This record gives sequence, C-alpha cells and structure tokens, in this order.
Amino acid sequence: MSTHTVPSLTVPEAFSRWLESRGLIYQLLVDFLGRKPSLSLVAQWSRNRQMSVAAEMTEGGRELKRYLSQEPNKLPMICEKESKEYKRLMQEQSVSSFKLREAAILGRSEDFCNVLADVYTSAGIVFNKCNGEADDHIAIELEFMAVMHERMLYNSFSIRSAMELLDIQESFLEKHLLQWTPQFCQKLNAATDSPLYLGLSHMLEEFLPLDLQMLRSWRASLESSAATSI
Repeated sequence: MSTHTVPSLTVPEAFSRWLESRGLIYQLLVDFLGRKPSLSLVAQWSRNRQMSVAAEMTEGGRELKRYLSQEPNKLPMICEKESKEYKRLMQEQSVSSFKLREAAILGRSEDFCNVLADVYTSAGIVFNKCNGEADDHIAIELEFMAVMHERMLYNSFSIRSAMELLDIQESFLEKHLLQWTPQFCQKLNAATDSPLYLGLSHMLEEFLPLDLQMLRSWRASLESSAATSI
C-alpha cells in the first residue's frame, strides 16, 4: 500500500503513522478472516515491510508479526496448519458458539442485512463477494472500512470531503463493528489456540477502539485547522 497522503490536507505527525498503517491493518484482517490462508497469502504478509510499523500499534499485531516472520521453509507448515483451522472455524461450523456475522452475534433477524446493504449503497460501494458472504459478515464489514480509508486518503480534495468520510467511518464503527466484535473476539479466543487466529482476534479487539479514538482526534484537528484558516 502506498503511504502518500492527500496533498491538500495537512496531516500532523501525530496522525501520519496511524493513517499509513490503518489501511494495511484492515486489509490484513480482511485477508485472513475472509478466506483460507493460502501459501501465497502467508508469504505475502510474512514479507510485508510495512507490517513492522503497523504491528507496533497493538499487541495482537506484534503477535502476528512474530508468528508470520519465520524462515521461508517454515511457511508451508504454517499454511497447512492454519488452513485446517480456518476450515474448522469458518466452514465446518463445528464450533457452535462461534459466528462470523453481526446479526448472529447480536441475535438479530436476517432482514438486518438490509441495513448494511443500505449503508454500502449510500457510500457507493458494491462488493465482489466471491464466496457469497452476507453483508454483515466480519470480512465484508472490515473491507468497508478499508475502502473508506482509501477514499479518505486518496480521493479527498478538501477538509469538507474528508470530514464527510470521517463521519461515515465513525458511524460505522460505533453502530456496527464495535457493537459486536468484542463478543466475536471473545468467542474466537475461546474457540482456538491458533497463533494466527488468536493474533488476529487480539489485533481486532485492540485496534477498533483505537481507530475510533484516532478518527475523532483527527476530526478535531481538521476542525481546528478549518477554524484558523477562516
């Protein structure tokens, strides 16, 4: 992922590392919670230089970095082990208490997906769901945040447009992801002893509240900048 930010927006040093890392963190979570870990995927993340910076934001990130940063000849063994665990957790439904969807975790009806579909449509986003995931699937909700991050970073040409994209992301975290991922992570922690999935769970648990806090802080910074420029 490129680390260039929008030229028209001034990004204070306090926010630059977070902005450069958050898209990568969301993408890592999407990749491993949304599909079976192939050897190419494991190798890609084990070699990702930017992961070293992003990993330092959470203890879960440091766990993942330690686990994935192994010698190349060990990666096939990791891939085989974690692919089996993915199938057990995500596909076989052998862990009855572990669910991948917001509606299932919060006990809402199937119609709840329409709420998410409306959010995505309002933002002009249509997902290419290769495996037919529901709109409230953990990977789809996280991918929505990754896409909105990219838009905010590369398609915002004014403070006003940046603020609009901040609104969408803050609202989505508050009304959706942060409403159910604490329970999701608790259930995942209890369902597995995999270093990969425990690391992902810990990262998710730590990062989302931090991300919301940083979005709010950046909003305050942008508002302050706008006020002083009048």
